[in-house]
Amino acid sequence: MSSLTRLVGTSGNCRLPELAVASLGTQNLFTSLRLFSVTAPMLVTKLRYPKNYDHVKYPERRRLKIIDKIPPLDSGIRPPKMPRDLFLMRGPELIHNKLQYGDYGIQAITGGRLNHKQTETVRMLIVRQMDDRRMFAVWRFNQLWQSVTKKGQGRRMGGGKGAIDHYVFPFRAERILLEMGGHCEFEEVYPLLKAIKVAMPSRTRIVTHESMARRVQHEEWVEANNLNPFTFKYCADNNILGCNKYLSRYDYMWYNKYR
Repeated sequence: MSSLTRLVGTSGNCRLPELAVASLGTQNLFTSLRLFSVTAPMLVTKLRYPKNYDHVKYPERRRLKIIDKIPPLDSGIRPPKMPRDLFLMRGPELIHNKLQYGDYGIQAITGGRLNHKQTETVRMLIVRQMDDRRMFAVWRFNQLWQSVTKKGQGRRMGGGKGAIDHYVFPFRAERILLEMGGHCEFEEVYPLLKAIKVAMPSRTRIVTHESMARRVQHEEWVEANNLNPFTFKYCADNNILGCNKYLSRYDYMWYNKYR
């Protein structure tokens, strides 16, 4: 009975004596409380306005499409063998680095290459866990287009470039690889995005419109409030301790922010 007395006292503006609460019956307790001015301001502050979904536009296909193992080629054209072209994975992505279709997505932190097995792993996670009646997911690339060659096991060196083994999609840092949206909140899609993040070939992060804006503001704040004059840019430009012989041309382009 003492716990009930504390509950009434903390939730209202007045405190009932213990004898008064003890004299009240269980049936007449709530009707008798109407005589007192009972308010609960803490409960009102905990409520949140429902999220507005007027901006959501569903695509024609709500699930992820199947990425072909081999890109479509015209008849009579021999599949070309391509070089590695590591520059396709260096530096930041300047075009596809913002969310366009959904409210949540997977963004690459470093460059890498996505193959067919990894796309199928992500697609099966979406099929099994996403409710396509009120959610959707889209790829931010069309197909795997770069060929990767490989020689057979036990073959000697030489003899030209090996045969095509598989195809990949190269991407740079800050590239948006996948987007999700619909009538859903971040707490609902976070476990699914976390599982997709593990299946990605390189380091990635889960992003929203708010988190991307906060990250840009944080980077600007750190640059404006930095008290250490010996930044990477200052050391590289002034050859502090002879560091120029250890730096590459990419260090002078992005100053250790990207590889």
